[in-house]
Amino acid sequence: MSPQRFLDVFKVALTDRTTYDLALVVSLIPVLAYCMKETGMVDELIEGVKKVLSGRAVLMILPALMGALTMPGGALLSAPLIDNEARKLKLNGEDRSFINVWFRHWNFFIYPLSSSLILLASLTGISLYSLVLIQVLPLFLYLLLGYFMSVHRIEDDKAEGGQRGAAKSFLSISVNMSPILLAVLLNILGVDMAVDLALGIAFVFLLKRVKPRRIASLLKGGFEWRLPFAILGVMCFRYMVASSGAVSAILPYMQATGLSTTVFLIALSWTIGLVTAMPTAGIAIIIPMAMMAVGHLTPILASILYLTMVFAYIISPMHLCLILTVEYYKSRLYAVYRKLIPATVVTYLVFLATALTIQNWWM
Repeated sequence: MSPQRFLDVFKVALTDRTTYDLALVVSLIPVLAYCMKETGMVDELIEGVKKVLSGRAVLMILPALMGALTMPGGALLSAPLIDNEARKLKLNGEDRSFINVWFRHWNFFIYPLSSSLILLASLTGISLYSLVLIQVLPLFLYLLLGYFMSVHRIEDDKAEGGQRGAAKSFLSISVNMSPILLAVLLNILGVDMAVDLALGIAFVFLLKRVKPRRIASLLKGGFEWRLPFAILGVMCFRYMVASSGAVSAILPYMQATGLSTTVFLIALSWTIGLVTAMPTAGIAIIIPMAMMAVGHLTPILASILYLTMVFAYIISPMHLCLILTVEYYKSRLYAVYRKLIPATVVTYLVFLATALTIQNWWM
């Protein structure tokens, strides 16, 4: 590409409204999580959960809650939360590692505030909730398999608070989850995601009666400048791929492999997912190429490529959550893999077979 053409494409990416909408949304998600954490809502939520749920339910729910609160180092937030409960139930380090990693990543499937899902929907133009609907079944299988491979064999026990105070604890859980629930509900009703998140943040300040002087400090503390810049990079890459003709040049080589375009893209998604261990990076690389290669991505195909990268990410040896968790519990990576890889492969293959059958029927 000529320097002028390069600059023109760069300008188009930077003047696309989607770029700024995405950057704003991705910036506000961790701000909401940070505000909830710093105002004590997360601690109150955790205490409420511990009082109303049994020990093995706590092991699953607390990592899942931390997965919903998108923030850096999330694995190191959830690992200590389940440690005491896991010790009481006599789980070894490998079991704790599997539980923490497996149950905290449900958000990639259907969570409307997942930045990866939001990015996928924005790049493809597919409704976020169409993708969510497709991915309900694999999530159910994912959670069911995780349950039977980890906490099913544990003898159940009673919740900390018993029956007494249960109503009060449920009320506490509802109140402390309300900023997230408000944002999701408004989005389902058609309100812009950035507005939903801003209202969710404002609701935190209202509920916790945060003083105006502290509001600025909380907003600043939750803002991570790398996130909007990452979105700028993603959008620039998307337009460069479309304008450079790179995918058209690759197509003859793809065809020469003898593989269908779909199979080739799935294999590439696995590779990128394992190597980058970052679903957002994989989406930025694969989705623009896939859109150029097949012309129009159906919701099913978009979901296949996306979840391929997610499952590859979960078992990648460069997956930061996995490495941090294994290190925290002083467990052995290969021992964790003995559960993690079979669970991932079985869930993925069932999903893939179902999705490809639906895709072929649809076409």
